[in-house]
Amino acid sequence: MSEGIELVLLREVTNNLELSMITAILDDNGIPYIIKDMGSGGYMRIITGYSPFATKIMVEEDAYERAIELITPMFEPE
Repeated sequence: MSEGIELVLLREVTNNLELSMITAILDDNGIPYIIKDMGSGGYMRIITGYSPFATKIMVEEDAYERAIELITPMFEPE
């Protein structure tokens, strides 16, 4: 019997720049993720290149702590 993968919310973003920065960090560190657009956001992103709706970045529960360590410096004030 195989167990399913448990996904947790890493961060909810509202702009493409933040989305691109986070996914690049995750890619560079080999952390798999899933992008979940809210509402019709996925269609809007394809058609216009922008979505006014929030986008959720989901990671596997086992990778959550490492992912948080990697992206936290982006959001902390200096």
